[in-house]
Amino acid sequence: MRRRQLSADELDMVMRLRQTGASWLKIQHETGIDRRTAMRAYERWERSRSIEELKNARIQVAATEFRNHLDSLTELAGSLVANLDVPSSLAEMEKNAEQFFFSLLEQDLLKRRISPGTGGDIYMMGDTQAFHTVDVLSNRRQQELLFYSLKVHTREEVQWEDILDKRWKEAKNNCSRLAPRLKKEAAEVVNNYLSQERPNLLPSIKDASRENDPMKQIVEVLLKELWRAIRLDKLDEEDSWFKTLLRGTGTPQEIVVKSRSGDETVFTFFGDSYKSLADKMTQICNLTANNLRKGDTAHKLHDEVSVMKKAAGELREMLNPIKLRPLILRTRCDLCPA
Repeated sequence: MRRRQLSADELDMVMRLRQTGASWLKIQHETGIDRRTAMRAYERWERSRSIEELKNARIQVAATEFRNHLDSLTELAGSLVANLDVPSSLAEMEKNAEQFFFSLLEQDLLKRRISPGTGGDIYMMGDTQAFHTVDVLSNRRQQELLFYSLKVHTREEVQWEDILDKRWKEAKNNCSRLAPRLKKEAAEVVNNYLSQERPNLLPSIKDASRENDPMKQIVEVLLKELWRAIRLDKLDEEDSWFKTLLRGTGTPQEIVVKSRSGDETVFTFFGDSYKSLADKMTQICNLTANNLRKGDTAHKLHDEVSVMKKAAGELREMLNPIKLRPLILRTRCDLCPA
């Protein structure tokens, strides 16, 4: 005999009575529906409701996971283009492209809490046992996967091979070879100019400025100014790179040899009697700067930096969040939630 199926109104009455705590006998009495029929219908309804709730829960979880995926890719893209900028330190240019990206993927590109040097916050369990809150290797692998995911989502719009792999990386590798050469040439040129002067010049500078290593100081400031000019596209400016300034009103008078940017001090001499020595150092600094800025190495470095800046600028425009987020929404990668 075929089991009776309840109508929508009958099922609604059974549901309301059951949810108020009524027994199956009471439901049978009040509705005229056999208690076994009412029980089976109610159990089927509960099962269907559980399946629907699970389906909705999965949809909500997938939506949340995709939103997190979208945010992570946007954050990663922002960190990437920020780090592709030409660094303010010449020393950073000595890393080749492989070393740069290895170091980059160890950083906190998603802006979580990762302590420098340790790769994660470290706490103590009791008196002796340390534990980490971040798995450094897992964090690195996660960022590698997200970087690949970013490329997949944007491959129709971003020419990754041309912009990053060919132009930016090749220029970075060339810079990594040119930067040490420029440092070596700077040391040689400074040494040559100082050697042409009187033998006691360096000891005189050391005594007057209280610098332990005057030659090293000149080279360091000179390289900072050269690198600043290369980055800011001012290598061909012929104005004096260094100047002598009087500073303060005290006694003895401070005489300062400073860079043209005003950010770097080469030497500070104390006393009016050192004015001629300060002028001599300013002259030597300007001669060495002009010698180096006209050299082949500085100009090659400037050309490679220009390539890096142009490639980074193109990538920054393409990965702008206003363009990137809609692009991610209409494409898929293996990491996208189902």
